[in-house]
Amino acid sequence: MTCLLFLAALTAVASLTEAHFTFVRVKHNNEWKNPLQYIRNKTSPYDEQAYYLSNFLGRYYNWPTYSIDRPESIRCGRDNMAHASSTEVLTVHAGDELEIAQQRSEPAEWKPDQFENCPDGKGTCYHEDGWYQDFNHPGPLLVHLSRVPSGQNITTYDGTGDWVKIHTVGLTSTPTSPVLWKLYTRDPPHMTFKIPATVPAGQYLMRMDVIWSGFLNAGQKPGDDGTLAQMYPSCAQLNIINNSTTPTTFPTGVKIPEIFMPGMPGMETTRDMYSQTSLDPNYTYPGGDLWDGEKFIVDKPVSEL
Repeated sequence: MTCLLFLAALTAVASLTEAHFTFVRVKHNNEWKNPLQYIRNKTSPYDEQAYYLSNFLGRYYNWPTYSIDRPESIRCGRDNMAHASSTEVLTVHAGDELEIAQQRSEPAEWKPDQFENCPDGKGTCYHEDGWYQDFNHPGPLLVHLSRVPSGQNITTYDGTGDWVKIHTVGLTSTPTSPVLWKLYTRDPPHMTFKIPATVPAGQYLMRMDVIWSGFLNAGQKPGDDGTLAQMYPSCAQLNIINNSTTPTTFPTGVKIPEIFMPGMPGMETTRDMYSQTSLDPNYTYPGGDLWDGEKFIVDKPVSEL
């Protein structure tokens, strides 16, 4: 794994400016909010915890997060708690639609025209160069909610409670394209989803991530040292209002980072699936089951093979 992490470091160093991506913007009530107004920022550069198989500790803004990194980095981004108190809280209603947008430049290089009057009403773009703010890695988009425990405030909540997945954008599988990641091909063109109408009122962290799963070589089994999955988490701070007179409860979810460790469902695939030549049997998306507002369902692709 030492070698694999070293290669990942070299890849990241090759392009600091637009190496990867970070979710920085949210749209509500047909209005794009300011970048990082409601999403916790990250510290960059930042040193992760020491790992006995690697001395690759440093991370820049858009670089990936790995399972060997600090738990708080995996939950909501590197050093996110240092930025929580300066992040505003977005008030929404249960059932409201949200849209999110990512940015591939470092904050020091952001320009107004990367956020203003973007084509197709998107929240980020590259006007100057005519670039689309794309995803340069395959993988599913995952959105989770974590309710702030009683007696705590969202600006002091570190996400150590339960997380419930409410949205996934995954892959399609056909005879001609066994593994076709939707976001990688700009499908759908907008990352929109709804807060389930049954979410109880309260303060919540909303975690957004695209996970590029690691892979296992032939003969390896889940939990062996393969390549590590790449994660790109950000967390928005929400105050959710629910005016329903019907009492609702928020279900028990999963723990982060535990659900994103090597060997957990969706965090490692075969090399064939990694290279998008075949879909692994019984593959499920990372992050636990999907909650539709009433029940949990197994979160897996629908194959057309």
